[in-house]
Amino acid sequence: MDDQLLEKRLESLKKSYDDMPEDENRSVILAAIKKDQKKQTKQKWFHLPYAASFIGVGMIAGVLMMQYIGDHAPSEEKTEQHQAAPGENNSGELKKSEVKAVFEDLEKYYQKRELQTKEKLGFLSGFDNYLYRNIPWELKDAEAAFLSNLEAYRQTDLEDTRKRFTSEIDNAFTMPAEIIDELLQEKSDEVSLGGPEEILLNQLESFLGAYYLSMTFYEADINKAIEKENIAGVIKKMNAGGAGLSSKSLKEMSSKAVDNGYAFREESGSIVPYVDFSGLADRLRGAVNEDFIKYLELRTHRVQDHNGEVISFESLADLLVKVEKTMSTVSDEVIEERMRNDAKTLYALFVVSPHIYMESDELKDEVKQAYVYMLKTYPETDTAAAVNRMYKKMEANQFLKPADGDELDYPLYLELPDQLKRADVINKEVLPLPDSLLSSYKEFAAKKNFNILKNYGPFEIMQLYFHAAEAGDYETKYALYSKQSDPPPKEQYIKEMKEAAPEMNLSKTLKGYEFASLYHPADDPEKVIGIQLHYNDRPDGPVFQMVQEDGFWKVQYLPFQ
Repeated sequence: MDDQLLEKRLESLKKSYDDMPEDENRSVILAAIKKDQKKQTKQKWFHLPYAASFIGVGMIAGVLMMQYIGDHAPSEEKTEQHQAAPGENNSGELKKSEVKAVFEDLEKYYQKRELQTKEKLGFLSGFDNYLYRNIPWELKDAEAAFLSNLEAYRQTDLEDTRKRFTSEIDNAFTMPAEIIDELLQEKSDEVSLGGPEEILLNQLESFLGAYYLSMTFYEADINKAIEKENIAGVIKKMNAGGAGLSSKSLKEMSSKAVDNGYAFREESGSIVPYVDFSGLADRLRGAVNEDFIKYLELRTHRVQDHNGEVISFESLADLLVKVEKTMSTVSDEVIEERMRNDAKTLYALFVVSPHIYMESDELKDEVKQAYVYMLKTYPETDTAAAVNRMYKKMEANQFLKPADGDELDYPLYLELPDQLKRADVINKEVLPLPDSLLSSYKEFAAKKNFNILKNYGPFEIMQLYFHAAEAGDYETKYALYSKQSDPPPKEQYIKEMKEAAPEMNLSKTLKGYEFASLYHPADDPEKVIGIQLHYNDRPDGPVFQMVQEDGFWKVQYLPFQ
Protein backbone atom coordinates (compact mmCIF):
# COMPACT_ATOMS: atom_id res chain seq x y z
CA MET A 1 0.00 0.00 0.00
CA ASP A 2 1.28 3.49 -0.83
CA ASP A 3 2.78 5.12 2.31
CA GLN A 4 1.00 8.44 1.81
CA LEU A 5 -2.32 6.72 1.24
CA LEU A 6 -1.78 4.57 4.32
CA GLU A 7 -0.90 7.63 6.39
CA LYS A 8 -3.98 9.44 5.11
CA ARG A 9 -6.24 6.51 5.95
CA LEU A 10 -4.79 6.02 9.39
CA GLU A 11 -5.22 9.74 10.07
CA SER A 12 -8.85 9.48 8.94
CA LEU A 13 -9.31 6.44 11.14
CA LYS A 14 -7.84 8.26 14.15
CA LYS A 15 -10.20 11.20 13.59
CA SER A 16 -13.19 8.86 13.36
CA TYR A 17 -12.12 7.12 16.55
CA ASP A 18 -11.50 10.41 18.40
CA ASP A 19 -14.89 11.74 17.34
CA MET A 20 -16.70 8.77 18.84
CA PRO A 21 -18.55 9.57 22.09
CA GLU A 22 -17.02 8.20 25.26
CA ASP A 23 -18.58 5.42 27.25
CA GLU A 24 -19.40 7.66 30.20
CA ASN A 25 -23.06 8.01 29.24
CA ARG A 26 -23.49 4.29 29.69
CA SER A 27 -21.60 4.46 32.97
CA VAL A 28 -23.95 7.16 34.24
CA ILE A 29 -26.96 5.09 33.29
CA LEU A 30 -25.66 1.92 34.89
CA ALA A 31 -24.63 3.81 38.01
CA ALA A 32 -28.18 5.09 38.38
CA ILE A 33 -29.52 1.58 37.87
CA LYS A 34 -27.25 0.12 40.55
CA LYS A 35 -28.08 2.95 42.95
CA ASP A 36 -31.80 2.33 42.86
CA GLN A 37 -32.04 -1.36 42.07
CA LYS A 38 -34.00 -3.01 44.84
CA LYS A 39 -32.58 -6.47 44.33
CA GLN A 40 -29.61 -7.97 42.55
CA THR A 41 -30.56 -10.16 39.64
CA LYS A 42 -28.22 -12.83 38.42
CA GLN A 43 -26.98 -12.10 34.91
CA LYS A 44 -27.50 -15.24 32.92
CA TRP A 45 -25.91 -14.07 29.69
CA PHE A 46 -22.53 -12.43 29.30
CA HIS A 47 -23.47 -8.84 28.59
CA LEU A 48 -21.29 -6.87 26.20
CA PRO A 49 -21.51 -3.06 26.32
CA TYR A 50 -25.22 -2.55 26.21
CA ALA A 51 -27.37 -3.35 23.20
CA ALA A 52 -25.40 -2.12 20.24
CA SER A 53 -28.48 -2.08 18.04
CA PHE A 54 -30.31 0.14 20.53
CA ILE A 55 -27.47 2.43 21.58
CA GLY A 56 -24.78 1.59 19.07
CA VAL A 57 -22.02 3.98 20.13
CA GLY A 58 -20.47 2.93 23.42
CA MET A 59 -20.16 -0.57 21.99
CA ILE A 60 -18.20 0.59 18.96
CA ALA A 61 -15.74 2.47 21.12
CA GLY A 62 -15.27 -0.70 23.14
CA VAL A 63 -14.90 -3.23 20.34
CA LEU A 64 -13.45 -1.09 17.56
CA MET A 65 -9.96 -2.33 18.31
CA MET A 66 -11.32 -5.87 18.79
CA GLN A 67 -10.82 -6.68 22.45
CA TYR A 68 -11.17 -10.43 22.55
CA ILE A 69 -13.92 -12.08 24.60
CA GLY A 70 -12.10 -15.34 25.39
CA ASP A 71 -13.81 -17.23 28.20
CA HIS A 72 -17.15 -15.55 27.57
CA ALA A 73 -17.78 -17.33 24.29
CA PRO A 74 -17.00 -21.04 24.73
CA SER A 75 -16.77 -22.72 21.36
CA GLU A 76 -18.51 -25.99 20.67
CA GLU A 77 -16.14 -26.68 17.79
CA LYS A 78 -13.17 -28.99 18.17
CA THR A 79 -10.05 -27.00 18.93
CA GLU A 80 -6.84 -27.82 17.17
CA GLN A 81 -4.61 -29.57 19.71
CA HIS A 82 -0.86 -29.02 19.55
CA GLN A 83 0.92 -32.29 20.24
CA ALA A 84 4.11 -32.50 22.27
CA ALA A 85 7.21 -32.53 20.11
CA PRO A 86 9.26 -35.74 19.94
CA GLY A 87 11.61 -35.96 22.86
CA GLU A 88 9.74 -33.33 24.87
CA ASN A 89 10.50 -33.44 28.57
CA ASN A 90 7.67 -35.17 30.48
CA SER A 91 9.42 -35.36 33.85
CA GLY A 92 7.52 -32.36 35.19
CA GLU A 93 10.45 -29.96 35.26
CA LEU A 94 10.33 -27.12 32.76
CA LYS A 95 13.11 -25.92 30.50
CA LYS A 96 13.37 -22.44 29.02
CA SER A 97 13.49 -23.88 25.50
CA GLU A 98 10.26 -25.81 26.08
CA VAL A 99 8.41 -22.71 27.22
CA LYS A 100 9.64 -20.70 24.26
CA ALA A 101 8.64 -23.47 21.88
CA VAL A 102 5.08 -23.63 23.23
CA PHE A 103 4.50 -19.88 23.05
CA GLU A 104 6.09 -19.65 19.61
CA ASP A 105 3.69 -22.38 18.53
CA LEU A 106 0.75 -20.44 20.01
CA GLU A 107 1.85 -17.23 18.30
CA LYS A 108 1.95 -19.01 14.95
CA TYR A 109 -1.45 -20.53 15.59
CA TYR A 110 -2.88 -17.08 16.43
CA GLN A 111 -1.41 -15.66 13.18
CA LYS A 112 -2.86 -18.56 11.20
CA ARG A 113 -6.36 -18.10 12.64
CA GLU A 114 -6.13 -14.34 12.24
CA LEU A 115 -5.30 -14.69 8.55
CA GLN A 116 -8.13 -17.18 8.06
CA THR A 117 -10.54 -14.81 9.79
CA LYS A 118 -9.44 -11.86 7.70
CA GLU A 119 -10.25 -13.88 4.60
CA LYS A 120 -13.63 -14.93 6.01
CA LEU A 121 -14.44 -11.29 6.74
CA GLY A 122 -13.46 -10.34 3.20
CA PHE A 123 -10.90 -7.74 4.28
CA LEU A 124 -8.04 -6.23 2.32
CA SER A 125 -4.49 -7.39 2.93
CA GLY A 126 -2.96 -5.63 5.90
CA PHE A 127 -6.11 -5.37 7.96
CA ASP A 128 -5.37 -8.53 9.95
CA ASN A 129 -3.15 -6.68 12.44
CA TYR A 130 -6.25 -5.14 14.00
CA LEU A 131 -8.01 -8.37 14.95
CA TYR A 132 -7.89 -9.30 18.63
CA ARG A 133 -4.45 -7.84 19.03
CA ASN A 134 -4.34 -8.21 22.81
CA ILE A 135 -4.17 -11.99 22.45
CA PRO A 136 -0.48 -11.68 21.44
CA TRP A 137 0.02 -9.29 24.37
CA GLU A 138 -1.40 -11.87 26.76
CA LEU A 139 0.75 -14.58 25.20
CA LYS A 140 3.86 -12.48 25.85
CA ASP A 141 2.77 -11.77 29.43
CA ALA A 142 2.12 -15.45 30.10
CA GLU A 143 5.44 -16.47 28.55
CA ALA A 144 7.29 -13.88 30.66
CA ALA A 145 5.60 -15.22 33.79
CA PHE A 146 6.83 -18.75 33.04
CA LEU A 147 10.38 -17.67 32.15
CA SER A 148 10.77 -15.44 35.19
CA ASN A 149 10.09 -18.30 37.61
CA LEU A 150 10.52 -21.67 35.89
CA GLU A 151 10.81 -23.62 39.12
CA ALA A 152 7.29 -22.55 40.14
CA TYR A 153 5.68 -24.27 37.16
CA ARG A 154 5.28 -27.89 36.04
CA GLN A 155 4.76 -29.50 32.66
CA THR A 156 1.05 -29.77 33.40
CA ASP A 157 0.88 -25.99 33.93
CA LEU A 158 2.45 -25.38 30.54
CA GLU A 159 0.14 -27.87 28.82
CA ASP A 160 -2.94 -26.35 30.50
CA THR A 161 -1.83 -22.91 29.35
CA ARG A 162 -1.39 -24.20 25.80
CA LYS A 163 -4.89 -25.65 25.78
CA ARG A 164 -6.42 -22.54 27.33
CA PHE A 165 -4.91 -20.14 24.81
CA THR A 166 -5.73 -22.46 21.91
CA SER A 167 -9.35 -22.50 23.03
CA GLU A 168 -9.42 -18.71 23.49
CA ILE A 169 -7.98 -18.16 20.02
CA ASP A 170 -10.57 -20.48 18.49
CA ASN A 171 -13.36 -18.77 20.43
CA ALA A 172 -12.20 -15.31 19.40
CA PHE A 173 -12.06 -16.19 15.70
CA THR A 174 -15.37 -18.04 15.51
CA MET A 175 -17.29 -16.36 12.71
CA PRO A 176 -20.96 -15.36 13.07
CA ALA A 177 -21.68 -17.16 9.78
CA GLU A 178 -20.38 -20.42 11.27
CA ILE A 179 -22.68 -20.07 14.28
CA ILE A 180 -25.65 -19.21 12.05
CA ASP A 181 -25.01 -22.37 10.01
CA GLU A 182 -24.81 -24.40 13.23
CA LEU A 183 -28.16 -23.04 14.43
CA LEU A 184 -29.80 -23.75 11.07
CA GLN A 185 -28.51 -27.32 11.07
CA GLU A 186 -29.34 -28.18 14.68
CA LYS A 187 -32.82 -26.60 14.70
CA SER A 188 -33.01 -26.66 18.49
CA ASP A 189 -35.79 -24.99 20.46
CA GLU A 190 -33.65 -24.67 23.59
CA VAL A 191 -31.69 -21.57 24.57
CA SER A 192 -28.84 -22.56 26.88
CA LEU A 193 -26.36 -20.52 28.88
CA GLY A 194 -23.20 -20.22 26.82
CA GLY A 195 -25.01 -21.78 23.87
CA PRO A 196 -24.80 -20.79 20.19
CA GLU A 197 -27.37 -18.00 20.52
CA GLU A 198 -25.28 -16.25 23.16
CA ILE A 199 -22.05 -16.80 21.23
CA LEU A 200 -23.68 -15.42 18.08
CA LEU A 201 -24.67 -12.18 19.81
CA ASN A 202 -21.18 -11.80 21.31
CA GLN A 203 -19.40 -12.40 18.02
CA LEU A 204 -21.73 -10.09 16.10
CA GLU A 205 -20.87 -7.27 18.49
CA SER A 206 -17.18 -8.15 18.36
CA PHE A 207 -16.71 -8.18 14.60
CA LEU A 208 -18.93 -5.13 14.09
CA GLY A 209 -15.98 -3.09 15.35
CA ALA A 210 -13.76 -4.66 12.71
CA TYR A 211 -16.23 -3.90 9.92
CA TYR A 212 -16.65 -0.35 11.20
CA LEU A 213 -12.88 0.07 11.10
CA SER A 214 -12.66 -1.46 7.62
CA MET A 215 -14.60 1.44 6.11
CA THR A 216 -11.35 3.45 6.21
CA PHE A 217 -9.57 0.82 4.15
CA TYR A 218 -12.33 0.72 1.53
CA GLU A 219 -12.74 4.48 1.41
CA ALA A 220 -11.25 4.89 -2.06
CA ASP A 221 -13.33 2.04 -3.54
CA ILE A 222 -16.50 3.35 -1.92
CA ASN A 223 -15.88 6.90 -3.19
CA LYS A 224 -15.34 5.64 -6.74
CA ALA A 225 -18.56 3.65 -6.58
CA ILE A 226 -20.48 6.68 -5.27
CA GLU A 227 -19.12 8.82 -8.13
CA LYS A 228 -20.76 6.45 -10.60
CA GLU A 229 -24.13 6.45 -8.77
CA ASN A 230 -25.65 7.89 -5.62
CA ILE A 231 -24.83 6.58 -2.16
CA ALA A 232 -28.20 4.87 -1.84
CA GLY A 233 -27.44 2.79 -4.92
CA VAL A 234 -24.05 1.72 -3.56
CA ILE A 235 -25.58 0.74 -0.21
CA LYS A 236 -28.25 -1.30 -1.98
CA LYS A 237 -25.58 -3.23 -3.89
CA MET A 238 -23.46 -3.76 -0.78
CA ASN A 239 -26.48 -5.12 1.08
CA ALA A 240 -27.13 -7.45 -1.85
CA GLY A 241 -23.75 -9.06 -1.20
CA GLY A 242 -21.83 -6.76 -3.53
CA ALA A 243 -23.67 -7.77 -6.69
CA GLY A 244 -23.15 -5.09 -9.34
CA LEU A 245 -20.11 -3.44 -7.71
CA SER A 246 -17.10 -2.98 -9.99
CA SER A 247 -14.53 -3.14 -7.18
CA LYS A 248 -13.60 -6.78 -6.59
CA SER A 249 -12.33 -6.10 -3.06
CA LEU A 250 -15.42 -4.09 -2.03
CA LYS A 251 -17.64 -6.76 -3.53
CA GLU A 252 -15.83 -9.48 -1.56
CA MET A 253 -16.06 -7.59 1.73
CA SER A 254 -19.77 -6.84 1.19
CA SER A 255 -20.52 -10.47 0.40
CA LYS A 256 -18.78 -11.77 3.52
CA ALA A 257 -20.36 -9.06 5.69
CA VAL A 258 -23.86 -10.06 4.60
CA ASP A 259 -23.06 -13.75 5.16
CA ASN A 260 -21.94 -12.91 8.69
CA GLY A 261 -25.15 -11.04 9.54
CA TYR A 262 -24.22 -7.40 8.81
CA ALA A 263 -25.63 -4.72 6.54
CA PHE A 264 -24.79 -1.13 5.64
CA ARG A 265 -26.56 2.22 5.93
CA GLU A 266 -25.85 5.91 5.49
CA GLU A 267 -24.99 8.10 8.47
CA SER A 268 -24.01 11.76 7.95
CA GLY A 269 -23.04 11.12 4.35
CA SER A 270 -20.90 8.05 5.10
CA ILE A 271 -21.53 4.34 4.71
CA VAL A 272 -21.33 2.46 8.00
CA PRO A 273 -21.97 -1.19 8.95
CA TYR A 274 -24.48 -2.45 11.49
CA VAL A 275 -25.77 -5.78 12.77
CA ASP A 276 -28.74 -6.77 10.61
CA PHE A 277 -30.91 -8.21 13.37
CA SER A 278 -34.00 -8.12 11.16
CA GLY A 279 -32.27 -10.17 8.47
CA LEU A 280 -30.94 -12.60 11.08
CA ALA A 281 -34.43 -13.08 12.48
CA ASP A 282 -35.68 -13.95 9.00
CA ARG A 283 -32.78 -16.35 8.38
CA LEU A 284 -33.20 -18.17 11.70
CA ARG A 285 -36.99 -18.18 11.94
CA GLY A 286 -38.24 -21.74 12.35
CA ALA A 287 -34.80 -23.06 13.31
CA VAL A 288 -34.41 -21.52 16.78
CA ASN A 289 -36.55 -20.72 19.80
CA GLU A 290 -39.29 -18.24 18.87
CA ASP A 291 -38.41 -16.12 21.90
CA PHE A 292 -34.93 -15.63 20.48
CA ILE A 293 -36.51 -14.40 17.24
CA LYS A 294 -38.59 -11.92 19.27
CA TYR A 295 -35.41 -10.68 20.91
CA LEU A 296 -33.66 -10.21 17.57
CA GLU A 297 -36.64 -8.25 16.28
CA LEU A 298 -36.50 -5.94 19.29
CA ARG A 299 -32.83 -5.32 18.60
CA THR A 300 -33.65 -3.94 15.14
CA HIS A 301 -34.79 -0.67 16.74
CA ARG A 302 -32.11 2.01 16.70
CA VAL A 303 -32.27 4.57 19.50
CA GLN A 304 -29.11 6.69 19.24
CA ASP A 305 -27.19 8.18 16.31
CA HIS A 306 -23.44 7.87 15.72
CA ASN A 307 -22.83 10.80 18.06
CA GLY A 308 -24.70 9.12 20.90
CA GLU A 309 -27.71 11.44 20.75
CA VAL A 310 -31.19 9.97 21.12
CA ILE A 311 -32.75 10.03 17.66
CA SER A 312 -36.34 10.38 18.88
CA PHE A 313 -37.60 10.26 22.45
CA GLU A 314 -41.09 9.56 21.17
CA SER A 315 -39.79 6.52 19.28
CA LEU A 316 -37.96 5.48 22.43
CA ALA A 317 -41.30 5.63 24.27
CA ASP A 318 -42.81 3.33 21.64
CA LEU A 319 -39.90 0.92 21.98
CA LEU A 320 -40.15 0.79 25.78
CA VAL A 321 -43.79 -0.21 25.55
CA LYS A 322 -42.99 -2.75 22.83
CA VAL A 323 -40.36 -4.34 25.08
CA GLU A 324 -42.89 -4.52 27.93
CA LYS A 325 -45.53 -6.16 25.73
CA THR A 326 -43.04 -8.56 24.15
CA MET A 327 -41.69 -9.66 27.54
CA SER A 328 -45.20 -10.66 28.58
CA THR A 329 -45.23 -13.21 25.73
CA VAL A 330 -41.78 -14.70 26.42
CA SER A 331 -41.47 -17.99 28.30
CA ASP A 332 -37.75 -18.71 27.98
CA GLU A 333 -36.01 -17.53 31.17
CA VAL A 334 -32.69 -16.76 29.48
CA ILE A 335 -34.30 -14.54 26.85
CA GLU A 336 -36.55 -12.92 29.45
CA GLU A 337 -33.55 -11.98 31.60
CA ARG A 338 -31.76 -10.56 28.55
CA MET A 339 -34.81 -8.45 27.69
CA ARG A 340 -35.13 -7.32 31.30
CA ASN A 341 -31.54 -6.04 31.33
CA ASP A 342 -32.05 -4.21 28.04
CA ALA A 343 -35.36 -2.76 29.21
CA LYS A 344 -33.79 -1.35 32.39
CA THR A 345 -31.06 0.36 30.42
CA LEU A 346 -33.49 1.77 27.85
CA TYR A 347 -35.78 3.01 30.60
CA ALA A 348 -32.88 4.69 32.39
CA LEU A 349 -31.92 6.36 29.11
CA PHE A 350 -35.48 7.68 28.87
CA VAL A 351 -35.88 9.08 32.39
CA VAL A 352 -32.53 9.69 34.15
CA SER A 353 -29.74 9.89 31.57
CA PRO A 354 -27.88 13.16 30.79
CA HIS A 355 -29.51 13.07 27.33
CA ILE A 356 -32.86 14.29 28.71
CA TYR A 357 -31.49 17.60 29.98
CA MET A 358 -30.28 20.76 28.25
CA GLU A 359 -26.95 22.37 29.13
CA SER A 360 -28.93 24.63 31.47
CA ASP A 361 -30.00 21.49 33.39
CA GLU A 362 -33.61 21.98 32.31
CA LEU A 363 -35.63 19.08 30.94
CA LYS A 364 -35.75 19.19 27.15
CA ASP A 365 -39.13 20.08 25.67
CA GLU A 366 -38.99 17.08 23.32
CA VAL A 367 -38.47 14.80 26.32
CA LYS A 368 -41.40 16.33 28.19
CA GLN A 369 -43.54 15.91 25.08
CA ALA A 370 -42.44 12.26 24.81
CA TYR A 371 -43.58 11.65 28.39
CA VAL A 372 -46.98 13.21 27.68
CA TYR A 373 -47.20 11.17 24.46
CA MET A 374 -46.56 7.94 26.38
CA LEU A 375 -49.12 8.76 29.08
CA LYS A 376 -51.81 9.52 26.49
CA THR A 377 -50.98 6.67 24.10
CA TYR A 378 -50.21 3.84 26.50
CA PRO A 379 -52.01 4.72 29.77
CA GLU A 380 -52.61 1.08 30.79
CA THR A 381 -48.96 -0.01 30.65
CA ASP A 382 -46.58 -0.44 33.56
CA THR A 383 -44.06 1.73 31.75
CA ALA A 384 -46.48 4.65 31.50
CA ALA A 385 -47.35 4.30 35.18
CA ALA A 386 -43.67 4.50 36.13
CA VAL A 387 -43.05 7.42 33.77
CA ASN A 388 -46.03 9.19 35.34
CA ARG A 389 -44.48 8.84 38.79
CA MET A 390 -41.14 10.13 37.49
CA TYR A 391 -42.90 12.99 35.70
CA LYS A 392 -44.59 14.12 38.92
CA LYS A 393 -41.22 14.17 40.70
CA MET A 394 -39.73 16.23 37.86
CA GLU A 395 -42.71 18.59 37.90
CA ALA A 396 -42.28 19.11 41.65
CA ASN A 397 -38.65 20.03 40.96
CA GLN A 398 -39.71 22.47 38.21
CA PHE A 399 -38.25 20.11 35.59
CA LEU A 400 -34.69 20.89 36.68
CA LYS A 401 -31.98 18.27 36.91
CA PRO A 402 -31.70 17.15 40.56
CA ALA A 403 -28.42 18.09 42.18
CA ASP A 404 -27.96 14.62 43.63
CA GLY A 405 -29.20 12.77 40.53
CA ASP A 406 -32.54 11.19 39.71
CA GLU A 407 -33.86 8.19 41.60
CA LEU A 408 -35.06 5.45 39.29
CA ASP A 409 -38.65 4.30 39.65
CA TYR A 410 -38.82 1.20 37.47
CA PRO A 411 -41.94 -0.12 35.71
CA LEU A 412 -43.63 -2.79 37.80
CA TYR A 413 -43.07 -5.61 35.28
CA LEU A 414 -39.31 -5.24 35.73
CA GLU A 415 -39.46 -5.74 39.49
CA LEU A 416 -42.17 -8.33 40.09
CA PRO A 417 -41.51 -10.79 42.93
CA ASP A 418 -40.49 -14.20 41.64
CA GLN A 419 -43.58 -15.91 43.06
CA LEU A 420 -45.98 -13.71 41.08
CA LYS A 421 -47.13 -14.47 37.55
CA ARG A 422 -47.27 -11.44 35.28
CA ALA A 423 -50.79 -12.37 34.17
CA ASP A 424 -52.01 -12.09 37.77
CA VAL A 425 -50.66 -8.59 38.35
CA ILE A 426 -53.04 -5.61 38.29
CA ASN A 427 -51.12 -2.35 38.08
CA LYS A 428 -53.99 0.05 38.74
CA GLU A 429 -54.93 2.52 41.44
CA VAL A 430 -57.81 1.42 43.64
CA LEU A 431 -59.16 4.95 44.12
CA PRO A 432 -60.43 7.18 42.66
CA LEU A 433 -62.74 5.26 40.34
CA PRO A 434 -62.30 5.84 36.61
CA ASP A 435 -65.28 7.55 34.96
CA SER A 436 -66.75 4.41 33.38
CA LEU A 437 -66.64 2.47 36.66
CA LEU A 438 -68.03 5.44 38.58
CA SER A 439 -70.97 5.54 36.18
CA SER A 440 -71.66 1.84 36.80
CA TYR A 441 -71.37 2.40 40.54
CA LYS A 442 -74.05 5.11 40.47
CA GLU A 443 -76.39 2.88 38.48
CA PHE A 444 -75.80 -0.09 40.79
CA ALA A 445 -76.29 2.10 43.88
CA ALA A 446 -79.67 3.14 42.53
CA LYS A 447 -80.92 -0.29 41.34
CA LYS A 448 -78.86 -2.85 43.32
CA ASN A 449 -78.93 -5.11 40.24
CA PHE A 450 -75.80 -7.21 39.73
CA ASN A 451 -76.43 -7.48 35.99
CA ILE A 452 -75.05 -3.94 35.84
CA LEU A 453 -71.70 -5.32 37.09
CA LYS A 454 -71.63 -8.56 35.07
CA ASN A 455 -68.65 -7.47 32.91
CA TYR A 456 -66.44 -6.52 35.84
CA GLY A 457 -63.77 -8.68 37.44
CA PRO A 458 -62.82 -9.04 41.12
CA PHE A 459 -60.53 -6.01 41.16
CA GLU A 460 -63.26 -3.65 39.90
CA ILE A 461 -65.75 -5.01 42.44
CA MET A 462 -63.18 -4.37 45.17
CA GLN A 463 -62.80 -0.80 43.85
CA LEU A 464 -66.56 -0.29 44.14
CA TYR A 465 -66.47 -1.60 47.71
CA PHE A 466 -63.66 0.79 48.69
CA HIS A 467 -65.46 3.70 47.02
CA ALA A 468 -68.69 2.93 48.87
CA ALA A 469 -66.78 2.70 52.17
CA GLU A 470 -65.02 6.02 51.57
CA ALA A 471 -68.30 7.71 50.55
CA GLY A 472 -70.16 6.32 53.58
CA ASP A 473 -72.62 4.60 51.22
CA TYR A 474 -73.12 1.61 53.52
CA GLU A 475 -76.26 0.41 51.75
CA THR A 476 -74.39 -0.04 48.45
CA LYS A 477 -71.42 -1.49 50.29
CA TYR A 478 -73.72 -4.06 51.92
CA ALA A 479 -75.26 -4.90 48.52
CA LEU A 480 -71.82 -5.99 47.24
CA TYR A 481 -71.54 -8.77 49.85
CA SER A 482 -72.01 -12.41 48.99
CA LYS A 483 -75.12 -13.72 50.70
CA GLN A 484 -73.30 -17.03 51.19
CA SER A 485 -70.76 -15.30 53.44
CA ASP A 486 -73.50 -14.77 56.03
CA PRO A 487 -73.50 -11.00 56.58
CA PRO A 488 -75.69 -9.61 59.41
CA PRO A 489 -79.09 -8.07 58.65
CA LYS A 490 -78.76 -4.92 56.55
CA GLU A 491 -80.23 -2.52 59.15
CA GLN A 492 -77.92 -3.85 61.86
CA TYR A 493 -74.92 -3.61 59.53
CA ILE A 494 -75.62 -0.01 58.50
CA LYS A 495 -76.10 1.03 62.12
CA GLU A 496 -72.82 -0.59 63.15
CA MET A 497 -70.95 1.04 60.24
CA LYS A 498 -72.24 4.51 61.12
CA GLU A 499 -71.24 4.09 64.72
CA ALA A 500 -67.80 2.67 63.78
CA ALA A 501 -67.01 5.20 61.05
CA PRO A 502 -64.13 7.00 60.98
CA GLU A 503 -62.08 4.23 62.63
CA MET A 504 -63.21 1.71 60.00
CA ASN A 505 -62.51 3.91 56.98
CA LEU A 506 -61.06 1.35 54.57
CA SER A 507 -59.26 4.01 52.49
CA LYS A 508 -56.58 3.97 55.20
CA THR A 509 -55.78 0.47 54.03
CA LEU A 510 -54.39 1.95 50.82
CA LYS A 511 -51.52 3.82 52.43
CA GLY A 512 -48.32 2.66 50.72
CA TYR A 513 -50.27 0.66 48.10
CA GLU A 514 -48.31 -0.07 44.88
CA PHE A 515 -50.20 -2.75 42.96
CA ALA A 516 -52.53 -5.72 43.33
CA SER A 517 -52.60 -9.31 42.15
CA LEU A 518 -55.08 -12.15 41.83
CA TYR A 519 -54.83 -14.49 44.80
CA HIS A 520 -55.02 -18.27 44.38
CA PRO A 521 -55.38 -21.01 47.01
CA ALA A 522 -52.33 -23.29 47.37
CA ASP A 523 -54.30 -26.40 46.34
CA ASP A 524 -55.86 -24.82 43.22
CA PRO A 525 -53.57 -22.37 41.36
CA GLU A 526 -56.23 -21.70 38.72
CA LYS A 527 -58.95 -20.62 41.15
CA VAL A 528 -59.21 -16.96 42.23
CA ILE A 529 -60.37 -16.35 45.80
CA GLY A 530 -59.39 -12.72 46.26
CA ILE A 531 -57.20 -9.74 45.48
CA GLN A 532 -53.87 -9.34 47.29
CA LEU A 533 -52.68 -5.80 47.89
CA HIS A 534 -48.94 -5.09 47.64
CA TYR A 535 -47.23 -2.23 49.45
CA ASN A 536 -43.95 -0.37 49.22
CA ASP A 537 -43.08 -1.00 52.86
CA ARG A 538 -43.86 -4.70 53.29
CA PRO A 539 -43.65 -7.78 51.02
CA ASP A 540 -46.91 -9.57 51.86
CA GLY A 541 -50.04 -7.42 52.00
CA PRO A 542 -53.56 -8.49 53.02
CA VAL A 543 -55.89 -10.45 50.78
CA PHE A 544 -59.29 -8.97 49.98
CA GLN A 545 -61.44 -12.12 49.89
CA MET A 546 -64.00 -12.57 47.14
CA VAL A 547 -66.17 -15.25 45.63
CA GLN A 548 -68.08 -15.89 42.41
CA GLU A 549 -71.76 -16.28 43.16
CA ASP A 550 -74.45 -16.76 40.51
CA GLY A 551 -71.90 -15.75 37.85
CA PHE A 552 -70.99 -12.45 39.53
CA TRP A 553 -67.98 -11.47 41.62
CA LYS A 554 -69.03 -10.56 45.16
CA VAL A 555 -67.28 -9.57 48.37
CA GLN A 556 -66.90 -11.94 51.30
CA TYR A 557 -68.24 -10.47 54.51
CA LEU A 558 -65.30 -9.04 56.51
CA PRO A 559 -63.06 -9.43 53.45
CA PHE A 560 -59.72 -8.88 55.22
CA GLN A 561 -60.28 -11.55 57.88
